[in-house]
Amino acid sequence: MKISDMDESLIYSVTQINEYVKKVLKEDENLRYVLVKGEVSNFKCQPKAGHMYFSLKDEESLVNVTFFSMYNRTLDFTLQDGMEVVVLASVDLYTARGSYQLNAYQVEEVGTGKALMELEKLRKQLASEGLFDPERKRKINTYPTRIGVISGKGSAAITDITTNIYRRYKPVEIYFFPSQVQGEGAPKDLLRAFKLSQTYDLDTLIISRGGGASEDLGAFNDEAFVRAVASSNCPVIAAVGHEIDVTLVELVADLRVSTPTGAAEAAVADTQEIEQRLFDTSLKIKEVISNKVDDIKADLAFSKKQISNILTHKVEIIRERFNSKKALVESLNPYGVISRGYTITYDKNGKVVKSVKNININDELITVTSDGQVRSKVSDKKER
Repeated sequence: MKISDMDESLIYSVTQINEYVKKVLKEDENLRYVLVKGEVSNFKCQPKAGHMYFSLKDEESLVNVTFFSMYNRTLDFTLQDGMEVVVLASVDLYTARGSYQLNAYQVEEVGTGKALMELEKLRKQLASEGLFDPERKRKINTYPTRIGVISGKGSAAITDITTNIYRRYKPVEIYFFPSQVQGEGAPKDLLRAFKLSQTYDLDTLIISRGGGASEDLGAFNDEAFVRAVASSNCPVIAAVGHEIDVTLVELVADLRVSTPTGAAEAAVADTQEIEQRLFDTSLKIKEVISNKVDDIKADLAFSKKQISNILTHKVEIIRERFNSKKALVESLNPYGVISRGYTITYDKNGKVVKSVKNININDELITVTSDGQVRSKVSDKKER
């Protein structure tokens, strides 16, 4: 019999089957109250509602846990990733996703998880060697010619990085070094991809993972991989994709960002933004120059007026002095004296006769008046 020939009343919708399974789980007395021990990972808390969400894992499996605020108010310690805890919970099904989960009523701390202890020990060791020191961080060249990207093959992270780099800065080549980013073989594959990237003349290397659960970040805490990244030939940008869970690769990288898009924006300058800034700057420069020219014109006009006033004043002074000198000269001009009824007498040699002693009988004299001259001959002289 074909499915199409069956009675439609026997066919469940997705919601119906999920609700049925949910009902079965709730009715099972063995699943109503269970104690489950495991290590906390991927912990999150809603600030407003106060609900807590995390995963509980052991060496082989993982289950999601919801710890509602009405139950977690009595929690007397700070719940965080890496803790080993025992959870009193009921098994439930989240109908919208068809995934089962634990609804916690009570959580008690057993101890710090082994994995977290080992990771913390390695972190302290690397820190003591100075691999995380800010002084060794290199500046990112935001005008690169070649950028390398280590990420999952065909991942959304590669698409995000490529799209955003070329959107912001086109004159650059991008080299991809695909690798596993989670799973058992991820640490070795990441190390292989990194070593391959070091054979290229890169300006910047981006190591990106994108989103995912925090329990899958182990590869980015691998000691061999972290030490290799610390010795990179070029600056490294790490974009593992988690704000809360900081991996050792992010600590050793020259720059840490939270997303692949953030890595692209940190790796290259925005040419459109630069062009806009240059345009705005050119307008400001033009405005400044225009204002300066206006100020210079105003200063020149003021100076011109001042110079004109000074010159006019100087001319007046010179004119007054000239007129004074002219009056003095005119007062000393013999013709001026003559015009007032006096005459001047010259001998035959053209010398002014100043005394009768200089004149002899029969000498020829020339007498100058205001309107002409008279030539005469001395027939007599008398001294006073």
